[in-house]
Amino acid sequence: MVDPFIPHFRSIGQNIHLHEPTSTPSDTHPALIILCTWFGGATPRRIAKYTTAYREHYPGAAIVLLNTCFRDYLARSFQTIDPNLTPARELITRVLHANRDASVLLHIFSNGGCNTVTQLARSMTTATGVDFRSAIKLMVFDCCPGDASFQRFYGAAAVALPATQPGRAIGTIILYPTLRVAHAVQSVGLMRSIDDYQADLNDPSLFGTEARRLYLYSLTDGMIPWEDVVGHMDEAREKGYSVLGVSFEDSRHCGLVMGNEMRYWNAIQRAWDGREVDVSGRSKL
Repeated sequence: MVDPFIPHFRSIGQNIHLHEPTSTPSDTHPALIILCTWFGGATPRRIAKYTTAYREHYPGAAIVLLNTCFRDYLARSFQTIDPNLTPARELITRVLHANRDASVLLHIFSNGGCNTVTQLARSMTTATGVDFRSAIKLMVFDCCPGDASFQRFYGAAAVALPATQPGRAIGTIILYPTLRVAHAVQSVGLMRSIDDYQADLNDPSLFGTEARRLYLYSLTDGMIPWEDVVGHMDEAREKGYSVLGVSFEDSRHCGLVMGNEMRYWNAIQRAWDGREVDVSGRSKL
C-alpha cells in the first residue's frame, strides 16, 4: 500500500519508509539509497524534492527514508532506538544478501540525520553475513555536521513550531525548557551529543574507510555554520578519507537544492561516479 506520507513509498516501521524499484539497478548505480532527514522543517513536500530526484537519477535503486523525530533526537541511549531501527536493518541486510556487489549511497541531512545514521551504523554491526561498511560507496553530508551549542540545538528544533500564534508561543514555552534540560544532560555526558556524532562519523568501525565523502554546505546557513562543516571535513581528510566539499551561497539550511538544483545534483552524481566535482559554482554537464 502506498504510504500517505510520501509518494511512491510505503511505511515499513516507525518513521521508516521504503521505495521499491520496478527495474533492476544498473551496475554503475547504487542498489540502495538511504536518506536520513533533518529535525524540524522536514515536511513531506520538502523531502519529496529529494526522493523524486533520486528515483529519476537512479530508477533501479531501492530507497530507504528514515525520518528524525524529536523523541529519537533526544533518546538517551542506542538501546532505546535500536528496536525501532529493526525494519531498516533487516531491509538493508536483505538487499546486501541478495547482491553481494550491492553499493550504498548515504545522504545525511543536518545534525538530526547525523544522529540517525550513526545509530543505524551501530545497528548494522549486529547484522550477520553482510558488511554494511564496505558496501557504502558515497556519503553525502548535507548541511552537517554542526556544533553542540544550545543556540544551534534550539534553532533546529524551533523550525518545527507552528508559524502562527498562539501555537508558536505555547510551543516555545514547552520546547525551550525541555531542550535546556536535554542540552545540560548532554553536556555532562549522560546523553549522546553532537560531539559524539561527529566522532562516530569518522569512526572506521562504523562507516569503513573506502567510501567517498561529499560535503554540501551553505555559506549563509543560519543553523549550521559553514566553518563547522569544513572543520569536520578537514578532520576526515586528515584521517585518510576521500573528501570533497562544495559550498553554496545564499541557500537556507537543508535547502541547497532550491538555490541551484543542477549544480546540486551534478555534484552528487559526479561524486558517485568518482569524477571531478565542480567546487567553483559553475555546473559541469
